[in-house]
Amino acid sequence: MAVACARDYTWLRETQPDLAEAFCISYVRGLNKTEALGRLGVAERNLRCLPIAEALEAGLCAEDPPPLTAHAFLTNGWAVIVEPTGCRATRPECYRALSAETELVSVRVIMGHRYEFRWVIDSVLQTFFDAQSPTCRRGTRPEALGEDMRALGLDGSDDSADPGAAALALAERVTGRRIGPGDLNGPLLGAELDTAVPLATG
Repeated sequence: MAVACARDYTWLRETQPDLAEAFCISYVRGLNKTEALGRLGVAERNLRCLPIAEALEAGLCAEDPPPLTAHAFLTNGWAVIVEPTGCRATRPECYRALSAETELVSVRVIMGHRYEFRWVIDSVLQTFFDAQSPTCRRGTRPEALGEDMRALGLDGSDDSADPGAAALALAERVTGRRIGPGDLNGPLLGAELDTAVPLATG
């Protein structure tokens, strides 16, 4: 497979413009869908087939804050969690639980405001940055992805780069897994996230 670049993810704006405005997509190595959603705090009894489009429509129509949902699919040994109306996976206690004894890569986008990238191994944050301020990196290995960031224009050197698409391309470079429009079509295993449910701790 060719090395990922930002143009490989222009399909998101083209096919899912509402989702492209704000999302959190997290890749977790070695878990199945139920396990990944369980670590996110979802009880197995609450899982159902839940189209992303339905969740987005509910969010657009809601006068109050929309219900938070999470949807999961598998791609070559990685569970991918899509949060179209929230970002629970970016909470430290949650990304630590998701990555315990494995690896997590997470991309959070709020278009024009946030373009966050997290890489976590066994609950330890390796690299974090927001493409709005790419020189402010955190983690135990803040420079580990510097070469790929430069190649993708995520270091601030390319004003024409789409930071959301570039961050997804960086996620592919780390995980070796490409996602496409077909992965998000139709119902996916998912659930509404009950904020009263305590998060898993390991």
